[in-house]
Amino acid sequence: MAQQSDTLPRTQAERSAATREALLDATLECLVEVGFANTTTARVAERAGLSRGAHLHHFQTRDALLAAAAAHLTHRRRAQLSTAADKLPSGPDRVAAGLDLLWRSYANPLYQAALELWTHARTDDELRGQLVPVEREFDRQTLELARRLLPDAAGRPDFERLIELSLATIRGLVVLDTLHPDGERARRQWTYCRARLTELFAAG
Repeated sequence: MAQQSDTLPRTQAERSAATREALLDATLECLVEVGFANTTTARVAERAGLSRGAHLHHFQTRDALLAAAAAHLTHRRRAQLSTAADKLPSGPDRVAAGLDLLWRSYANPLYQAALELWTHARTDDELRGQLVPVEREFDRQTLELARRLLPDAAGRPDFERLIELSLATIRGLVVLDTLHPDGERARRQWTYCRARLTELFAAG
């Protein structure tokens, strides 16, 4: 007689959620590795190990799939950074460590996937309309995280302006280094920029 498995079979909802997550993960991987133009629904389905039409059950259009992938990226980023924030040192090194964490959240392949989407949305009204709410959530999430990273500075009246300056610096370096995959130039410049930004936070 066959032995009964101790593991209960997944429900339809669980299988559906797993399929959706597989599609979104595959979309982000394709954006990083082959770029926007080559991230087709067929390629995504193949990478996820699903049938070519599987995405249609969850996402009616390619733009809907891409926008959902951007939102998925935002959720993944929140989980990763929240965990990392709990491990930051306290005391005088906190500001530099917090800025470094923000830097790493942009200077990585996942943010390159976001850049692919943002760049093409400039001339794609449908995609842009779907990405604007995701961008707002991304920025809101970053500010919320910054308050956790830099609690001693969070009460300053110019705190949000300083965070905006920090993020503008980080994003600029990341975009500037797009043609240099090793990122060495951006890392060198970030060391200097982080020191200046740390001074601005300390000055308050």
